[in-house]
Amino acid sequence: MSYWDRVLTHRISRRRGLAVVGGGVAGATLLVACGGEDGGDEAPKDTSGLLAPVEDTTAQAKKGGTLTLSYIRDPLHFDGQAQGQIQLNIFHSLAYSALVRNKMGYKAPSTFSEVEPELAESWEISPDKLAITFRLRRGVKWHNKPPINGRTFDSSDVVASWKRYSTSSTPNNKASNFNSVNPSAPIVGYEAPDANTVVLKLKEPAAFIMQRLTSMITGEVGGIYPRESDQGFDPRTEQIGTGAYILDKFTPSVEISYRRNPEYFDPKWGNFDTIRFPLIGEYASGLAQLKAGTLSTYAVQQQDILPTKREIQALAMYVGTPSAANPLWHIRFGWNPIGGKPSPFKDERPRQAVSMSFDRDTYIDTFGNVSAYRSEGLPIETYWYTSMGYVPEWTLDPRGKEFGANAKYYQYNVEEAKKLVQAAETAYGGSFPEIPSGRINAVFGPVYTQQVDVMEQWLRDIGLKINAKPLDYNLEYLPNYVTKQGQFEGILFGSGATTSPDVVDYYVWRFYSKSGATSGSLGLGGPGPADPEVDKFIERAKAEFDAPKRREIVHDLQRHLAAKAYAVIHPGVSDTLSLLWPAIRNVDVWQGDSRAALPGLSLLPLWYDDTKPHRS
Repeated sequence: MSYWDRVLTHRISRRRGLAVVGGGVAGATLLVACGGEDGGDEAPKDTSGLLAPVEDTTAQAKKGGTLTLSYIRDPLHFDGQAQGQIQLNIFHSLAYSALVRNKMGYKAPSTFSEVEPELAESWEISPDKLAITFRLRRGVKWHNKPPINGRTFDSSDVVASWKRYSTSSTPNNKASNFNSVNPSAPIVGYEAPDANTVVLKLKEPAAFIMQRLTSMITGEVGGIYPRESDQGFDPRTEQIGTGAYILDKFTPSVEISYRRNPEYFDPKWGNFDTIRFPLIGEYASGLAQLKAGTLSTYAVQQQDILPTKREIQALAMYVGTPSAANPLWHIRFGWNPIGGKPSPFKDERPRQAVSMSFDRDTYIDTFGNVSAYRSEGLPIETYWYTSMGYVPEWTLDPRGKEFGANAKYYQYNVEEAKKLVQAAETAYGGSFPEIPSGRINAVFGPVYTQQVDVMEQWLRDIGLKINAKPLDYNLEYLPNYVTKQGQFEGILFGSGATTSPDVVDYYVWRFYSKSGATSGSLGLGGPGPADPEVDKFIERAKAEFDAPKRREIVHDLQRHLAAKAYAVIHPGVSDTLSLLWPAIRNVDVWQGDSRAALPGLSLLPLWYDDTKPHRS
C-alpha cells in the first residue's frame, strides 16, 4: 500500500475523514464527522524547534562555492523563445536577462504587481499609456563566447530579439503578444531611436505588459537574445546571454553545469562559482544524494520531510508559502456535445455543483500533510483558491466575510450540489450522459493521479456519471485539449502555462474572450458561455496602472466568477517545508525572482558559507 493510499484511508482531519471504498483511492468518499470548526483557523506558532530562521545575510555574502541542484531530464533544446518545455525555464533564466525583473518580496511571497530595472535602468509610460520608452543600462556585456565574444549590449539586440520571437516559425506565444500575428495582442510595434533607447508601442493600455517583459517562462518575449542569433549562434544548442551565469557544460543524461559570469552587471547577485544540475530521474536516488550531501537541496516529498530531517539533523528546514496566480491545475469544462446531446456544463448549475462538491479543508490537509505538521508544532497555514491561485493581497479568501454571498459556492455542501444537478437535469430533459474525464497521469505524476481520483469520486457523490479518460500528453492533451478553448467532450483536469506571473494577465490568459487559443483558454464567448461582464472586468483591470485600484477590480471579478464557475480551480494549498544544507545562506529572504528561480527558491540572492555544514 502506497503512502497516499494509507493517508487517504486513515487520515482524520479536524472536521471529517476520507474513507476508501474497495481499498483503492479511486473509491475515495467523504464521511462527514460531527463537531469541529470551519477552515481558516489560525495556524499555531512555531513550537517545533525544527525550523531554521530566515536570516538576511546579504551584507556578509561572498563569491565562491558550488550550488548543486538536480533535474529530472535533458531539455529538448536551449532556445527559450520556443514553446513547449517547462524544464528549460530555470536554465533559460540563469543565462538570459530581461528589460525588467519582478520586484521580489522580502521574507514574504511577491505580489507580482511591481517591476524593477534590469537591462533597462529606467522607463517612461506615455500619458495615453500606449508607449513605453526604456532607457537601457550602459556597459552590459554579452557572455564572452564566440561569435559574440563579450561585446556590449545595445538596443539593436532588443529589436533583433523581438523580431526573431515575433516572426519565428517555431511554436511560441507570439500570437498572445504581437498584434502582427493576432489583432487582439497588445504589442503593435517597437523601435530603437538610438543605441540606448527602445520604445514599445501598444494597441491599448495593458498594465500587465511589464510582467510579460520579465517573464522567463519559455516561449515568451522576456529574455533578450543577441542580434547574432541564428547567424553564427544557434540558441537551440548553446546559450549566450547577459545573465548571472554562463552555460559551461552539458553532458546529455548526466549533468548541466553553469559558471559564474564575472562581468555580470549587478555584482550584488549571483554568488556561486558553479551551479550544477546532475540529471536524476529516480526520486529515491535524489533523496539519498541529499542525505549524503552531494546535493545542496532536493524536492523532497512532503511525507518524507520530517523523517529526513530527523535522520539528518544537520539539514536546515524552512517553511514557505506557494504563491502563484496560475493554480496547479483546474477542471476545465468541455463545451462540445456528448454523444449528440448538448454539454451539460453550458448550464451554470452543474458547474456550481462541481465547486460545492470540493471538501477543500480535507483535501488541503491530506495532500499538504497539514495535521501531521501542526501536531509537531510547525506553523503551517492553509490557503483556499478561488478562480485563481494564491497571491498575497490579490486572492480573496472565501472563508472570510470580505468575499460576500458568492463564497457559498466554495463551501463543501453535497446536498445543495445534488439539488443543483437534479434541477439542471430536469431542464436538460433527463439524466446527463456519462461524462468523459480527461487526465494526464504519466506526465503530471502520481500525486496528481491521487488527487484526480479523489475529485472524480466527489463528482460521483453529487450524481454525475464520471468516466476516467487517461490522455497521452503529446498525442492527445497538447493538440486536442490545451489550446482548444473547451472544444472537447466532458471535463479535463488540466494545467497550462500563462504568459507572465501578473494576476490580471492570468485572467486575460484564461477568461478573456478575445485572447484566442492560449494555453488553457476557456473559450468563453466562443464555444463556451458568453459573459460580457467578465470581459468588462478584465478590460478595466488591463487599463488600470494603479496597483491598489487594479486589485479591487480583481477582487470584484473573483466574486463574480465564484457563481459562474467557468472553471473549477484546484482546491488550494498549504505552506510547504523544504530542506537545504546550512552552507546555502539567504534562503527565503528574497522571494519571487523572475531571473533564476526554482519553485519556492530564488537562486541569485543565495551564497555559499563554507563555515556551515554542507554534507553529512
